[in-house]
Amino acid sequence: MIGAHLDSVESGPGIVDDGSGVAALLEIAHQLGASASVRNAVRFAFFGSEENGALGSRGYLDGLSMDDRRKIILYVNVDMVASLNAGYFVQGGRGDEESESGPPGSAAVARVLTDQLTATGVTPEMIEFVGDDEAPFVEAGIPVAGAENGDRKEKTAEQAQAWGGQAGEVYDPCYHLACDRLDNVNRDVLDHYLRALGGTVAHFANSSQMPTG
Repeated sequence: MIGAHLDSVESGPGIVDDGSGVAALLEIAHQLGASASVRNAVRFAFFGSEENGALGSRGYLDGLSMDDRRKIILYVNVDMVASLNAGYFVQGGRGDEESESGPPGSAAVARVLTDQLTATGVTPEMIEFVGDDEAPFVEAGIPVAGAENGDRKEKTAEQAQAWGGQAGEVYDPCYHLACDRLDNVNRDVLDHYLRALGGTVAHFANSSQMPTG
């Protein structure tokens, strides 16, 4: 399962946060098609009310029976993947608490996403979860990974050297602001994430093993 959120804050149109994630999922779904020959079904989720405390994703999981929850082998959360001064970050398997690292199996999902991003020519950093739409899945014990490019924190000199962009400037100067429009989209960053997320979906759609570790 892979998901992104449809809502934005009142002060911004939300083209990067999280229109970029939604667009990535729609393109992957389009390329996959309605009758793909895969071992495992792929579920695409578009959640509302993420900005209000992940109410949409929580309501979705709360509405599932335990049997239906068990059918979700893993979840990949996609939140902001096209910022102007973006970093390349992967969540899963990093942190001292399960709320930060995800349940067992999360590191394995994150490794696949990391490898897929590396294959596109960028080497991502591993970071902790911060309580977005992945949080209800973490609480349900479902292995989780996340893709995100940073928001209001500043890019370091080392990151700028590795990824390009401006050191000492925030990853997204239009985060939660009215300027989060189409001209705020970094198409090169979106392309890297789109290819990596597509590869991750393909990997697990055809995997015969549960993610462990």
